[in-house]
Amino acid sequence: MADFTVAFQWAMQFEDPMRACAQVPDAAPAGVAGPCYAISGINSGAWPEQFAAIAALPQGQRAAAVEAFYLAEFWNGWLAQLASDDVAKRVFDFGVNAGSGTAVKTLQQALNTLGGSLAVDGGWGPVTLTAANSTDPAALVGAFIAARVAHYRAIASANPADAVNLNGWLARARS
Repeated sequence: MADFTVAFQWAMQFEDPMRACAQVPDAAPAGVAGPCYAISGINSGAWPEQFAAIAALPQGQRAAAVEAFYLAEFWNGWLAQLASDDVAKRVFDFGVNAGSGTAVKTLQQALNTLGGSLAVDGGWGPVTLTAANSTDPAALVGAFIAARVAHYRAIASANPADAVNLNGWLARARS
């Protein structure tokens, strides 16, 4: 079974590499009026109640609250059942960065490039889990990285204003 701590630490190297749990300026999500802030990647516009609760804590208590947030909002029973930590941490990290449904769709696309025939619907279930656990982890990681890179390139192509983020997104995807 995949280890949440491995996945969480992987995502935090991108969201808050210094583990400062400090409030920093952040982009406003679509449809949200700024300004917005983030603590360890938790955006005040996307997660207003959770952000406010963490921001109200003394600095020394924030790390545990941040970890609890990611466990509750992004880790799930399906991720936990993945046999490979290398696969799980990447799907988890992409869920944090692009949304859980997008991460699962990308996993399904990656599995299909390796010979699978999954519905690309973004829904976790026993079929996706079985396919992921039956696929060579190294091959699946490679296919997932390629699918994630394609996702980011499509965003930058469709929205030229987002191209400023492309190099950072690609670096995160390829790690």
